Amino acid sequence: MKFKIFFFLFLLFLLFYLYVDHLNPENVKLYFGYGKFYETSVATYVVASFILGVIFSIIISFFYDLKRLIVGWREDRKGKKKDEYKELFEKAKSYELRGDREKAIESLNRLIRRLPDVEDTYMHLSDLYVSAKDYNKAIETLELAETYLGKRESILLKRVKVRVIAKDTQKIENELKEALKLNESNLETLTMLRDFYISGKSWDEAYEVEKKIKKFIKTEDENLRVLGIRYEKAETLFNKKFEANSEAIIKELKEIISEDKRFIPSYILLAEAYKRTDRLNEAGRVYGRGYSKTGHIVFLLKMEDLYIDRGNPEVILKIYRRILDISPKNYLVSFLYARLCLRLEMIDEAIDMLNTLFAEGLDFKGLHKAMAEAYIHRGEMENAVEEFRKAFPAEHVYIPFICTNCQAKKVEWVNFCENCNSWDTVSVKKEDFLHTESSELKMFYEGEDWDREGV
Repeated sequence: MKFKIFFFLFLLFLLFYLYVDHLNPENVKLYFGYGKFYETSVATYVVASFILGVIFSIIISFFYDLKRLIVGWREDRKGKKKDEYKELFEKAKSYELRGDREKAIESLNRLIRRLPDVEDTYMHLSDLYVSAKDYNKAIETLELAETYLGKRESILLKRVKVRVIAKDTQKIENELKEALKLNESNLETLTMLRDFYISGKSWDEAYEVEKKIKKFIKTEDENLRVLGIRYEKAETLFNKKFEANSEAIIKELKEIISEDKRFIPSYILLAEAYKRTDRLNEAGRVYGRGYSKTGHIVFLLKMEDLYIDRGNPEVILKIYRRILDISPKNYLVSFLYARLCLRLEMIDEAIDMLNTLFAEGLDFKGLHKAMAEAYIHRGEMENAVEEFRKAFPAEHVYIPFICTNCQAKKVEWVNFCENCNSWDTVSVKKEDFLHTESSELKMFYEGEDWDREGV
C-alpha cells in the first residue's frame, strides 16, 4: 500500500513537472558569480528548488531527531544515575538509623567516589563526622566537595558552621568573606560574619556589617543590635582613651538614649563618664532618669553606691521610702531596702522589713541569707544558724539576674549576654516579687521630678 501511495505521488509530481514545462518553454539563467550562470528551463528550476528544499528539510530533521535522541539518552542516563544515587544514599542512611555510624560513613565515602558531583552526600557525610566529633574529617569532606563542585555558598557556610562548633576561628572570617563575594546580600552569611565580629569584640567591623543587614531587616531586634554595637564602640573608647574623647563619648551615649530611652547600658556608662569627670550630680540625675524610664533595679543599686560613697545615704533611703509609700506591695524594692538597711547597719529596720516580707508569704534563699546576716549583727547566733540552714545551699547572690532572651543566669547585672549575643536583656524576674505593678508606681517611674530626687 505504501508503494502504491508513493508511486501515485511520484506520478502527480511528474505530471506537474510536464505541465509547468509546457507552460514555460523558455529557459532561465541562474547566475552564481563572476559572470557565470547555469541555464535551464523554468520547470527544471522549480523542481530542482523543491527537491533541494526537501533534502535540506530532511537534513535539518535528521539533526533535530539526533539531538532529541542524545538529550533523551542523557535524561535516561541521568534518571538512572539519580535512582542509583537515591538507592545508595538511602542505604547509607539506613546504617545511620541503625546506629552503625562507621558503615554509614564508609557507604557515603564510597558513594562520593562513584558519584562525586552530588552536594548532599558531602553535606551529610560532614554531619556524620561532626556527630562523631571528628571535625578535621568534616572539614576535609567539605574541602573535597569544593574540589569537585567549585566554590558554593552552601559549602562555605557549612564549613564555617563546622569551624564554629570545633572552635577553630582562624579561617572563619576569610571563608565568610568568600561566601559574600558569591552573594553579597546573603543575610545568613552577613549575620554569621557580624556575630563572628561580636564574639571577637571587633566592634568597628561588626558595625559595618550590621549596617548592611539593616538595609534588609528593619525590626526592633536589629535596631537594638545597632545600638548595642554603637554602645560597645563607645565603651571601648571609654576604657582606652577616655580623657582625649570624653565629650565625644558623652555625646554618643546621649544620642543612643535619645533613640531608645529604655536602653539601660547607655545610662550606666553615661553616669560613669560623669563620675569620672567629677560631675556627680549629673551622674545621679542619669541614674534617676534611667529608673524613671525602665524601673530597672540596677539604677537603685548604682544610686546606693553613689550616695553612700558621697556620704549622703539619706538620699537613697528617701528614694526607697518614697517608692514604698507609693507601692507598698513592691516586694523587690522592699527586699532591696532591707539589704540597704543592713549595709548601713540599721539592723532593727532591716529585720522589721524582712519579717514583713516573710509575713507576706515570700520565701527564697536570699531572704533567709539576709535575715541570717541581720541576726549576726545582733549577736543572735542560733537564729542566724537556723536562717543559714534554710538558705542552704546558699546562692552566690541575694537576687539572681537572668537573661530574658535565653534564660541564662547571671550573678549580677551585665549589659551584654555572651550566651546569646544580646544587649539589654539581663534583669530580675519581677514576677517572683511583684505580681502587679500599680498605676501610681508607673506614674512615679515617669515623673518629671524624679531626676531631682537626689540633688
